[in-house]
Amino acid sequence: MALQLKKLDIDMKGALDDFIADWKDEEIIPSTLQKYTGNIDEFLAHLDTLENDPPRLMVPGTLLFLTEGEEIIGAYEIRHFLNSGLMKYGGHIGYGVAPKHRGNGYAAKMIEMSMPLLKQLQLDKVLLCCVSENVASAKSILNAGGVLENEVEIIRNNQPKIGQRYWIDMK
Repeated sequence: MALQLKKLDIDMKGALDDFIADWKDEEIIPSTLQKYTGNIDEFLAHLDTLENDPPRLMVPGTLLFLTEGEEIIGAYEIRHFLNSGLMKYGGHIGYGVAPKHRGNGYAAKMIEMSMPLLKQLQLDKVLLCCVSENVASAKSILNAGGVLENEVEIIRNNQPKIGQRYWIDMK
């Protein structure tokens, strides 16, 4: 079956529940998924708010899912522009691949498939970030044309980490 990048709908509840369950004790990424409590209607309303009328200090964002058939392989959040916090670390894109599907190039595929959507936002360049220890994510970003700008100190899960900031030229 072909891979698709699509928005969540009510018929995807079972697939979303399975996707979330696969993360077990890991921090689920993108972080927007941490707001899912099992109530699909509430979560869809939350996503609509985030995309069209986000709370103060947040930026509009679109959450998409990489699917194959009825299964969710990964999730991808496109932030429409950056605030100061996202400029330091976070970037335009947050993505995660279900643990059971890692190592198969799906992160790189999500980045590739999202380029037309990013171009619609008329961005000259796109910021992607990952922690330095996530070699697979860094490789996916580099394979998509990302160029490492710098490394910054961040706090992740209450632990100090080194975050890497990559830019992809959209011109």
